[in-house]
Amino acid sequence: MSRDPRYQRLLNSPRWKNIRRAYLQQHPLCERCEREGFVRSAVDVHHKKPVESAKTEQEMERLAYNLEGNNLEALCIPCHIKTHQEMRSHTKEKVAENKARARRRFMEANDPNYLPPPERLALPAHSESEYVEYEEVTDKPTT
Repeated sequence: MSRDPRYQRLLNSPRWKNIRRAYLQQHPLCERCEREGFVRSAVDVHHKKPVESAKTEQEMERLAYNLEGNNLEALCIPCHIKTHQEMRSHTKEKVAENKARARRRFMEANDPNYLPPPERLALPAHSESEYVEYEEVTDKPTT
């Protein structure tokens, strides 16, 4: 779960708890298991588009509270874990990105003089054709 306090506030709110409870009542079985031909009780409500991916607090709220009606999925614990692994949302890189984004949002909200760091330039990958072939040098004199 994200450490972003805004995200935590949304998911700990009575509004989210009511939405979650109602969604699980409407979808008591794991939706992923059902698609794969299994029957298992759902215990988690997954946000298909991560709430943490939102750029504004209003967008976070829209995603968290499913205001568009298509961002939730009832899952069992194994399917929820598998879904996050497939999304690669808990890799070291993603965690670092989330922390950097949270830090940037905090600074933007609290420091009127804050300027975001410039985007890092990605170095191009070298292709085989860029390498120059050299002739083999030997100590033997040529005749």
